[in-house]
Amino acid sequence: MTAFAEWLLGIIQDILQFLADLPVAIAGWLWEALLFLLSSDYIVAVIEHGSLLFSQIDPSVWYFMSIFQIPFGITVILAAYVLRFTIRRLPFIG
Repeated sequence: MTAFAEWLLGIIQDILQFLADLPVAIAGWLWEALLFLLSSDYIVAVIEHGSLLFSQIDPSVWYFMSIFQIPFGITVILAAYVLRFTIRRLPFIG
């Protein structure tokens, strides 16, 4: 094998190794971003503020929400959105 062919083979191997390591690196970056988001004070403040807002709903409003099954409806709608998102990501279905 000539020196040029060895040099070219080395470059091709480096490129293929980079392409093989890229998805793992991207997954690592996304995981670190998710952990940073979850550990940030902003998310904790939003959750605490949300519970404060729900505690200020009038009991009569809660009564009618339970009669009309609003909590169940919200759960079903959110589950449907998650299912639709998941199905559209499958390449052989969506």
